[in-house]
Amino acid sequence: MFKKRKKIIVGVLGLMMALGLAACGKSSQPADTGKVQVVASLDFYGEMAKAVGGNKVEVQSIIHSASVDPHDYEPSSADAKDYHKASLIISNGGDYDNWSTNYAKQNEDAKSIVAAKLTGWKTGGNEHLWYRPDTPKKMTNAIAAKLSELRPKDKGYFKKNAASYLTKLAPLRKLQSEAQKQLAGKTYMATEPVYDNTLLTLGAKQVNAGFARAVDDGNDPTVAQMKLWRASVKDKKVAFIINNPQNSGKMVKQAIAYAKANGVPVINATETMPDGKDYLSWQTGELQQVLDALK
Repeated sequence: MFKKRKKIIVGVLGLMMALGLAACGKSSQPADTGKVQVVASLDFYGEMAKAVGGNKVEVQSIIHSASVDPHDYEPSSADAKDYHKASLIISNGGDYDNWSTNYAKQNEDAKSIVAAKLTGWKTGGNEHLWYRPDTPKKMTNAIAAKLSELRPKDKGYFKKNAASYLTKLAPLRKLQSEAQKQLAGKTYMATEPVYDNTLLTLGAKQVNAGFARAVDDGNDPTVAQMKLWRASVKDKKVAFIINNPQNSGKMVKQAIAYAKANGVPVINATETMPDGKDYLSWQTGELQQVLDALK
């Protein structure tokens, strides 16, 4: 079960602001001459909303820096205002960004999209849903559908933009198809389960999953898990290692250093989108590193 590393704390000021604003009541239906106000908890979902909505939307992405940990994020009063005025709210769900799904519940007039619901996530599953190969298409089409409900006269515009964005992602789908052939039967280990939704879907097999779960839960790996890590590396039982560089724990550093010292390729897969990247360059870059490691 993938539990959070730390308890998610909702900022008191932001929560009070949200509750106070919600009590005032409002309509989230945008004016015909105005832009649809969209709030996305994570910037790559915000990217999708902007691509689909074009000049008909104004998008606010709450987490838009690789230095911010969504698990521990504390919403501000400004965030509360953004959620209050939003006509469409996009969250990951899956117990990943509870602050966002909670704000969405408070704004009863707004439309809501939750990736966990779109992808069929179940309690205890891997919450890094943007790494599922089917998420971009499901999310993009859901955004087009919700925006069309808010602005029916622009339905054709949103549908066309959604198709264009998915066409833009064609290189990623092509690379995933190639990876599926090369990853079949290949084994790997990971310091955290961040990239599992991509690799497992494409046919790779994970060794020592308990190590990754322990780190994701905020715990140190057990002695047995550390021994298995070293044995798997030393005996070359894994083709590569996936590392989340945003985790700087001592035992993780030791595990990565041991892998590098023994010649096992280490690929960095970040939990949040790196600054200066878009979804396509981020995802293709990481997957290409995996394919290069297999060579």
